[in-house]
Amino acid sequence: MVGNNLPVFFIRDGIKFPDMIHALKPNPKSHIQEHWRIMDFFSHIPEACNMFTFLFDDIGIPADYRHMEGFGVHTFKLITKAGKETYVKFHWKPTCGVKNLLEDEAVMVGGANHSHATQDLYDSIAAGNFPEWKLMIQTMNIADEDKFDFDPLDDTKIWPEDMFPLQPVGRMVLNRNIDNFFAENEQLAFCPGVIVPGIYYSDDKMFQTRVFSYSDSQRHRLGPNYLMLPVNAPKCAHHNNHHEGFMNFMHRDEEVNYFPSRFDPVRHSERVPISQSRISGVREKVR
Repeated sequence: MVGNNLPVFFIRDGIKFPDMIHALKPNPKSHIQEHWRIMDFFSHIPEACNMFTFLFDDIGIPADYRHMEGFGVHTFKLITKAGKETYVKFHWKPTCGVKNLLEDEAVMVGGANHSHATQDLYDSIAAGNFPEWKLMIQTMNIADEDKFDFDPLDDTKIWPEDMFPLQPVGRMVLNRNIDNFFAENEQLAFCPGVIVPGIYYSDDKMFQTRVFSYSDSQRHRLGPNYLMLPVNAPKCAHHNNHHEGFMNFMHRDEEVNYFPSRFDPVRHSERVPISQSRISGVREKVR
């Protein structure tokens, strides 16, 4: 999941994603991040108002990582073995509560130590005060998608909790600090396109964009073999046809690097249902 600390996003049209990133980055002439560029771009994006409401509210600046919520932002699908599909949104809720900073507090804290949140997290784990988050979900019957006055697949909107209550399904505890920041953190490649059986993408257009753009940027940042890096590679036995390529560091001496083959029989993974949706009508893009 994306894991932003706010439940919505600035845009819902993936074609605007590169331009949004350009607007948020420093001025290409002065290399200074300037407010006028950001506000100029978003003044043309009315759906960004909801995100800015959250951003400029008291919850806009988290005090630290331990007291920060996390949101999947996008709508996923849960699929049972029988093929039944349900829309779902994911939320991380810190068990130690939510704390935030006002602007003047953030200036003082950040000015004294620009890595204060990282240091707070590292020191807490080292002291045995392990931070914990509860994983909560909201679910929606797919048949009810068109019954509301908002689009459930619009990432600039929230699902009201009085209509879709939060349900606890798990927890995450950080109980060990990493030993090598570059190897175990800097080379991490999280991607919402990497899913496990039982979870699938919805037709959220911004979600569909992230599925492509994240892996594309990770190939640029870490190279085409980034999934072979120990921090990103599966921990269990697996079979794939990843061979060679730039920055390859895995020595493989097989002669068969394709599938299927009678010379290299492999056990098939368990078959799982694939998301299906019926589409009819005219699809167009209106500017």
